[in-house]
This record gives sequence, C-alpha cells and structure tokens, in this order.
Amino acid sequence: MIAFGSMSITLLIGVLQGTMIAILLLRSAGNRLANLYLALLILAFAALITPYVIGFAGFYDRWPWLSFAPFSLTMAFGPLLWLYTRALIGISPARARRHFVPVGVQFLSQALVFPLPLATKNWWDATAHAPYISPLFEIATIVSIAVYGALAYRHYRAYARWLGDARADAADFDPRWIRNFLIAMLVVTIAWLGFVIADWIDPTRDYFDHFWLYVTFSVLVIALGVEGWRHAQVRFPQQQLPDAMPAPPADRDWQAMAQAWVVEIDRAQHWRDPDVTLASLAKALGTNTVYLSRAFNLGLGENFNAVINRRRVAAVQRTLADPVETRDMLTIALETGFGSKASFNRAFVDFTGQTPSAWRRKS
Repeated sequence: MIAFGSMSITLLIGVLQGTMIAILLLRSAGNRLANLYLALLILAFAALITPYVIGFAGFYDRWPWLSFAPFSLTMAFGPLLWLYTRALIGISPARARRHFVPVGVQFLSQALVFPLPLATKNWWDATAHAPYISPLFEIATIVSIAVYGALAYRHYRAYARWLGDARADAADFDPRWIRNFLIAMLVVTIAWLGFVIADWIDPTRDYFDHFWLYVTFSVLVIALGVEGWRHAQVRFPQQQLPDAMPAPPADRDWQAMAQAWVVEIDRAQHWRDPDVTLASLAKALGTNTVYLSRAFNLGLGENFNAVINRRRVAAVQRTLADPVETRDMLTIALETGFGSKASFNRAFVDFTGQTPSAWRRKS
C-alpha cells in the first residue's frame, strides 16, 4: 500500500524544492556555466534522496522491481562542487568530461542490473552489490568530495587573495558564498562518513536508520538552492594571471620603490578613479603588476586594495571634517572613487574602526 507519511513527506519537500530551484538555475541568464554545475549538483542530491522518499512511502514493497533504479550518482558530487567553484571565479575547466568517468561507471553498475529479473537482482545484491560495490562507492564518494573540495578551497583562497591584490572594489565581490558552500559540503560529508562507520559497526542497521542523514541532505539541497539562486546573477571578476615575466630580483628595495609610486599615486590621485585596478595602475606608473604588487606587499605591508581604499577613506574624512559640508555620505564616497555603498562602508570601518555616520557625528 502506498502511503506518504511524515518521513516520506519531509524528504519530498527537499526533493521538490531542490528540483524547482535547479530548473530556475538552468534558466538563469547570468553565470550560465556555474549555474549549470550547481543545478546538476542539486539534482544529483535530489536523485539520491528520491529512493528514500518512495521507499518510506511503500513503493519498493508494492513494486520490488524498482530496485537498482539508477538514482545514486554520488560520484558526481566532488567534480561538480569543484567545477562550480572554478566557473564562478572565471577559470575555464579543462576537459571537464573526464572528471565524470567515475559517475558513469557508478551509473552503469545500477542501470545494467535494473532490467534483470527480480530474482537475479536479489542474488546480485546479496553476493556483490551490498557487501562490496555499494560500500566501495560510498568510500570513493567521500574521498572524491574531500579531494575535489580541497582543490576548490585552494581556488577560493587564491581568488580571495587576488581580489585584494588586484581590485579596489573587492568588497563588492566578496566570495564568502564560495567558502560557505564548501563548508556546507564538508559538514554534510562528515555526517555522511559517520553514518557509513555506524553501518560498518552494526550491519543490522536498515534504511530507517538513515532517515536523519537524508534529512541532512534535504536541508543541504534547500540551502544550496536558495543561496545559489541569490548569487546566480553575481558576476565575480575573472581572475587574471600575473604578467608573464621572470620573478623580480629579491634584492630590490621594495620599500623605496613603493614610496616613490605612492608619491605619484597621491600626486595624480589615481585612487579617485572608480575603475582603477592593479593592472591599470601599473600601466599608469610605467611598471607591471608583478613589481607593483610586490612593492605594495613587501614595501608597505598592504595589498593594492588597502593602498587605494586607505586614501579614499582619508579623503572622505577630510571632506566630512569641513563644517560647511552638508552633502550625503554616499555622494562624497562616490566622489572619492568608491563604486558602491557596500565597499565604502566596509573600507571605512576597516581603516577607522567606526561606521561613516558614527565618525561624522563625532567629528
């Protein structure tokens, strides 16, 4: 008898919610490649949850031939989270298809058995799939997520550093969503590993004992879908590779070079340009991005973002200190080169320890 109870309905909510958001992501005009990978990841999780939705509702009792339906595509999780991270920050994946060979094998391990007679499927499950193949794919999935997650986190860290070194508007493109996405995957993977270990310790555990694991998967599906949709249109600046040239000599007086360039930056007020980047500033100063970035970091102890925004904040402070100044804060911020209220507020707090409005009242 088919009956949707509290367990099957709880999981069904996650599947339906995730599927709807995945469809929206696939139809989104911005970040098409990144949204495609995230949609596929959400759909893969939804597919993994589906056997438990219909299982708790009694489908397998009514139609046992549904066993081995190829719902489990867990080997795609690792590659998809890695490719999503790369696509968001503008790194084109090289030969992405090869990363899905393991999930192809996983799919065939189910699809080839699915049409066989029920007696043959039961025999295969008892002699090979349950004791060997299924645990192998579980461990391989967890290892895959760990490896690809570590690679994705390395990309995120490099990208976050590059934003600070190359963009003055880094606050407008804070990549914390990527970090939070990877942390969520890590937490769920650790929980999954705990259930795998529990199954090894107690082989008598059945699918009812896995209910809370699949609730966790459902929560992940909804969270990834909602947050992924919120960032579906965010165009993160594409990471640029450093100038192709030999590494600068170590014996340079980076402090003297930095001070000389800062004098020119202040004289020409390059920081007032809202579109200034490390590359455009290096060109204006007659140098290259490698030397300029090295001079800022080693000579001043600050990255490009800090050098530019420190001067913008100082200019705002000078303007606000004028007793006859009555213009609103955002107008003054835009005049000094800030491109948005968010980047202005964050930079002002970073360099003064106060919000702009609090500083204005005190001054």
